[in-house]
Amino acid sequence: MSTIYDVAKRAKVSKTTVSKILSGKGNVRQSTLDKVNKAMKELDYIPSVFAQGLRINKTRSIAVLLPEQYNYGYFDILRGIETAVTAHNYTMTVCSTGIDNKRQKKYLREMLRWNVDGILFFSYARDDKNIEYLINIAKKTPVVVMDNVIKEDEPLSLVRVDGFQSSKKAAQYLIDKGRKRIAYVKALDKYAATTERYQGFLAAIEENNIDFDADLLRENDFGNHITGGYEAARALMNLKNPPDAIMTASDMFAIGVINYMNEAQIKVPEQVNVIGFDNIALCNWIRPKLSTISQNQRHIGETAFNLLLKQIENPEMEYSKIILPGELIIRDTT
Repeated sequence: MSTIYDVAKRAKVSKTTVSKILSGKGNVRQSTLDKVNKAMKELDYIPSVFAQGLRINKTRSIAVLLPEQYNYGYFDILRGIETAVTAHNYTMTVCSTGIDNKRQKKYLREMLRWNVDGILFFSYARDDKNIEYLINIAKKTPVVVMDNVIKEDEPLSLVRVDGFQSSKKAAQYLIDKGRKRIAYVKALDKYAATTERYQGFLAAIEENNIDFDADLLRENDFGNHITGGYEAARALMNLKNPPDAIMTASDMFAIGVINYMNEAQIKVPEQVNVIGFDNIALCNWIRPKLSTISQNQRHIGETAFNLLLKQIENPEMEYSKIILPGELIIRDTT
């Protein structure tokens, strides 16, 4: 494997000159630059990003921490991040932490050891100690949080969708259609990221003076995903007075709901309307196609990285909170 010394020898320049070119510092003649670039190409020389980072205190790399890589809800967000990362000649390392608070902190510490320039942090659930740790990290290394797990006054940058207002509008849409018994399938309370979605739903119910039957609320662990939605739908549709509409905190829950309806031969939307949340690609592939609240996930990913990049390039920049609107997408289940 070629070294910087080999490049300098082939180009007939000093090692210092090659170092200047690699770091982007110092004025170098175009003819010298061309010779060094030619030598690197001929020798197939690959600069050490880590070594360059030590010299210029930048590695042009970021860390992305999220609960699970296999969750469809993150696919388009990651694609959005990757698009922006590539456009700015950065790289990213993706870490799957689960909802293990110790594992989150372990990965955070590890990424800092690798001298990443910034961190994009996802989490279903809030952990006060880890939030405090992130706040301390952000004093030196930019951090952008991607879920609703921080308080408004906490000094961390944030990019997320307004789950409250978008869910409220979706519930109002069902009410305007004449639906009277609207059920909700939510994640457990420990999953703070989806709490406001349920609160938005409740706000619409209360504003329309609809008595919400406690039997119409079903809670499931996020880890169950489709299975949780399936079981919730079975319980709801076997009530003496079943719902005529079901909203869920995620598309994965909603897909489970539709699977049960199809097996039980309950017609959607004729008998029951269903609305999910996220607008993952599977919404267009299940039958009937799922109506849902779109987060425009690619835009979220791009927005989050662009905010992180601004903070990387402007260390004195104040933290910023960006709340994006959700959009109700009407398909075949409503």
